[in-house]
Amino acid sequence: MRELLLAAALVMLWSGTACATTYQVDDLATLRTLCAETAEPGDAIEIQPGTYYLDVSHIPVLRSGEPGKPIVIRGVVVDGKRPVIDASRANVKRGIFREEAQTHDIVYEDLELCNARGSRFPDRETFGCNAGAIYFQGQNVTARRIHSHHNEDGWFSTHSADNLLVENCEVDHNGTLFEGEHNATHNHYFCAHRQTVRNCYIHHSGEAQNFKSRGWHTTFAYNWVEEDAGYSVEVASDNEGNTLWIGNVIIKRTAPGGQRRLLGLGDGTGVAAGTLTLINNTIISTQPDDIYLFTQEKSTGNVVLINNVFAGPSVQLLDRYGKGTITGSHNWFRNGMEVPEGVTDSIFGDDPGFRDMKAHDFRPAPGSPLIGAAAPAPQSRDETGAVELILPAYEPTRTPVESVLRVTGERPDIGAFHHQ
Repeated sequence: MRELLLAAALVMLWSGTACATTYQVDDLATLRTLCAETAEPGDAIEIQPGTYYLDVSHIPVLRSGEPGKPIVIRGVVVDGKRPVIDASRANVKRGIFREEAQTHDIVYEDLELCNARGSRFPDRETFGCNAGAIYFQGQNVTARRIHSHHNEDGWFSTHSADNLLVENCEVDHNGTLFEGEHNATHNHYFCAHRQTVRNCYIHHSGEAQNFKSRGWHTTFAYNWVEEDAGYSVEVASDNEGNTLWIGNVIIKRTAPGGQRRLLGLGDGTGVAAGTLTLINNTIISTQPDDIYLFTQEKSTGNVVLINNVFAGPSVQLLDRYGKGTITGSHNWFRNGMEVPEGVTDSIFGDDPGFRDMKAHDFRPAPGSPLIGAAAPAPQSRDETGAVELILPAYEPTRTPVESVLRVTGERPDIGAFHHQ
């Protein structure tokens, strides 16, 4: 098969007796052949600069790497611009890139993936209305520095996906925007067994949630989330395992009206279980009638709140219908909020002491009541139920760049940022 790829420039990378190949690709036909038929563990597929228009239903990713030797599908960045794969000329079958359940050890890097619709052209074969940038079904898969925008779902992962990592990505303006019956679509719609999303800028969901998860064990860390069309961040039904939200900035959309819940546990389609632990998040309402946390009546999951800031004009902390407990300590709440009895050592005030709340600078200013007021050793449970001691290590950024190390002492600050 490799003899058929003479259009691709080959660079041979040797390590001992093992051989990996770097393919430099400037057409989607070659890219599809490599991803579906040819690439071997350790190979890199480098997509050259430019805009590529998808002319088939998807790019099948059927080849697999090995642990420590993934197949890397990366864009070559020139002057800060990533290669673009634009799906506006095709009906997309679930994802611009689509893995199958047997696919494993894949890395996607430095690409812009946009305009995926499943049924844009009714005179062609159609595929519903939840097409995304990547349709994750494999195991040990990473997406890094990807910009996913103006698709129906920003990403979608199925229950067969496992050990999924999305980091340093921007995900925005995804959603199905037409009248008529269809499944709700989201910036993130994740159902993987284990999944981590960190250091991403997630904003302007077009139809529903900025982040929706049905995964077994989810870590959502150091992300900046704003301007949603539904919930900001949600643990949906059928999650079963535990969820950790740590070090995030989560801001409700600024437009009045519509869905006013920021955080949700359960969506009514089944049971949301496990333990949802929130540590050192900065959670901001924008309207007086916003609700910071909602638990749906079918949910059995417990909620643990440690070292979080709940700030903004709303004093409606909780809309509680679920069966689980709500506990925690060392959170900052606005005066007038009703806090569950199991949440102790709370700090109440009218001003959390941010440097500039209007400018979204949520770092504690000198004299802020958040400084040094956090619990010294927050706890979370991993998917086996074992207790872990967790402190935030990084601070969220509005744009997806390399993580900024968070400075912490024996008593960290409340919220997503350290004052220094």
